[in-house]
Amino acid sequence: MSTRSRSTGFTLVELLVGVALLGILATLAGMAVFHGATRARVSNAAFEVAALYTAAQMRASSMGVPHYVVFHDDGTGFGVSMLERADALGAFNWASDDVTNLSAVGGVLHERLRLSHESGLGFLDLGAPRSDFPTLPAPFASISLTPSGSGRLLGGCTFCTEGTGGARGVIRFSPNGTVQMMTGGTETGGVIAFAPDSRGSGPPRWVVIAAPAGAIRVF
Repeated sequence: MSTRSRSTGFTLVELLVGVALLGILATLAGMAVFHGATRARVSNAAFEVAALYTAAQMRASSMGVPHYVVFHDDGTGFGVSMLERADALGAFNWASDDVTNLSAVGGVLHERLRLSHESGLGFLDLGAPRSDFPTLPAPFASISLTPSGSGRLLGGCTFCTEGTGGARGVIRFSPNGTVQMMTGGTETGGVIAFAPDSRGSGPPRWVVIAAPAGAIRVF
């Protein structure tokens, strides 16, 4: 009795289906890696800024010299730096003068974080309808979540202003442990909110500082 053998290979249709499935899986994996990396960059930026706040606060108290944390956004790049500046150098208009011109500002630059090179990192638009954080918990509840302006840093910052050379937000850490917002006219404290450029890429991170007590927290 004869038997008919069946080929063990794949048909063209089966091969095409397999290739399509592999393509879908590769796309999903790539998206997961991209969004995961973006979320990590947002979190890293928030915690690095909070660490800079803490370092400025500690240095001011230990050295007896005011320290400043300065955000700057010139429209093409943004970052944050820590500056030691004695009051004996005289007054400086943080709201309008060029905060990037160290020779004009005076003092010593101790740290600079360049945040704009991080692909996918931006600022949360605090003026847009949102459910992320409608109110802040105590002891930060008195801080207004109103953005200081429109777009980029101004849209994601409650204490930033526009001046010579771009937008900026400046916080002073005094030797006696108190904190003062040098821009924006906010006496209770301030918020800067980092977010992915695309809000669908993950949740934002809020860095909040209370004034004059100087409490700092990342949400």
